[in-house]
Amino acid sequence: MRRIIAIARHTFREAVRDRVLHGAAAGAFLFILLDFFFAKLALGDLVMIKSFGLAGLYLFGLIITIFMGASAIHAEIERRTLYFILSKPVSRAEFLLGKFFGLLAALFLAAGLIAVAYLAVIAFEGGGLDRLGLLAIVFQLLEMALLTALLIFLSAIVRPLTAAVCSILLAFAGHLLPAAFRNAAAAGPAARRTLSFLYYVLPNLEKFDLRGFAAHSLSLPPEALFSVFLYAFAYTAFLLMLAIECFKRREL
Repeated sequence: MRRIIAIARHTFREAVRDRVLHGAAAGAFLFILLDFFFAKLALGDLVMIKSFGLAGLYLFGLIITIFMGASAIHAEIERRTLYFILSKPVSRAEFLLGKFFGLLAALFLAAGLIAVAYLAVIAFEGGGLDRLGLLAIVFQLLEMALLTALLIFLSAIVRPLTAAVCSILLAFAGHLLPAAFRNAAAAGPAARRTLSFLYYVLPNLEKFDLRGFAAHSLSLPPEALFSVFLYAFAYTAFLLMLAIECFKRREL
């Protein structure tokens, strides 16, 4: 555990110095501040202000996750620091878990700062403490954690550009497949079977989208929220185990 924490700390320090993180976080802050001007155009309509702000927070969180996670392992190989780390009494599993938790900590820090800006905008516009918006942000972070695990897995087997492209495609598919699956009855048998397979195998990211509920102040039952939390934990753990097994077999 101490070795995992040490690698996570090193990864976190590197991530917070990354220009991609700084640029994306700065862009997100500017986007949230645009909410002030958007609020004037929307005539104080909190539904539109919340939708705009939460969508921006998700978009920039996705950008930060993909650009930081896609090169997580390849950068260590290029700098040859991976060989130095693995020459110590550190297993490949500990290395990957340390990278995951370090990236996740940096992502949560950036998202937390942006979330504070979002909540300040909503409070300034008379919405008070947006608890449902905060809940939506928490579930967006669960989605980011799952995507980080996915990127750790992809970066363990392919190059950064391929990992980034695949993660973008899977992110889109994860949000579009549930709607396609609901309409699968109208498709032919072959298309229906294919959609069913993809629906149950690929990550269902639409589960984490509470932005619409938060914008319209609609709450969800605790049982549904807890099931989504368990889904995120189980799928993330599965991806990390798969990444570890693939990385163990990779020749460096």
